[in-house]
Amino acid sequence: MIVDVHSHCLQPEHMSEANHRANERAGYPPMPPLSPETYLKAMEVVDKAIVFGVRGVSAGMYSPNNFTAEWVKHAPDKLIGFAAIDPTEEDHLEEVDRCVSDLGLRGIKLYPMLGRYDPTDPTVAFPLYEKAQRMGLPILSHMGTHPGPRAMLKYSLPILIDEVAQAFPDLKFIMAHMAHPWQRDCAVVLRKHPNVYADVSGGGWVRPWQGWEGLIGMVEWGVTDKLLFGSDFPLWTPQEGMDGLRQLNDQLEGTKLPRIPEDVIEGIIHRDSLALLGLE
Repeated sequence: MIVDVHSHCLQPEHMSEANHRANERAGYPPMPPLSPETYLKAMEVVDKAIVFGVRGVSAGMYSPNNFTAEWVKHAPDKLIGFAAIDPTEEDHLEEVDRCVSDLGLRGIKLYPMLGRYDPTDPTVAFPLYEKAQRMGLPILSHMGTHPGPRAMLKYSLPILIDEVAQAFPDLKFIMAHMAHPWQRDCAVVLRKHPNVYADVSGGGWVRPWQGWEGLIGMVEWGVTDKLLFGSDFPLWTPQEGMDGLRQLNDQLEGTKLPRIPEDVIEGIIHRDSLALLGLE
């Protein structure tokens, strides 16, 4: 079983012009419209994929959840849709209900740094966590850096999720990107909380030295069983992600640096993430 827990159906019109310019400054290629055919072609190498948009109104990200639900219909046996939610919007709790009951979406995608809210704020985020925990909806939250000028980096620190997990111990929570470049803090939070996981999308291979360092840290902290495979498509394909993970040790040739065990890398790629998240 290979599951891509982190893929996007994001379209250019779902982003403000400022976000497009920020991506260009960060070295990302221009974002063309994404077709279901292109998406499904890239996903041929995985058995299942979780797909979502991005919603952070304050920073100009406006993915409609109806769009994600329609996207899932192109391959309903393969795709699992998550609702993009911004808890600063007044109707966000009603939107969760609608996404589950009317649209068939099965989890929640958050982006605190683009929504510009503290994920530990009990007046903003905690009602959403309570609803997700009660309804059995896993949450995948962007953690780590972002090039957008409106992104609030302090709201993306993985240590914040320690407080969330203590308040909501039965909530399944995924920290995206191993919270790069704060992978060490990510590891210590993973070790503490049984229902907190991290995906390797974008942070596991894109910057190979940091990817190696982050995964070695996960090995040393004994939390590699909490790492889930994800691609961050369309920025990278699942195949590029798997190849990149398997090549991380190549840069160590001729050194005495510790290698990431092969079974750790294959364990990440072949992990049954859906079972861990209650999405079988």
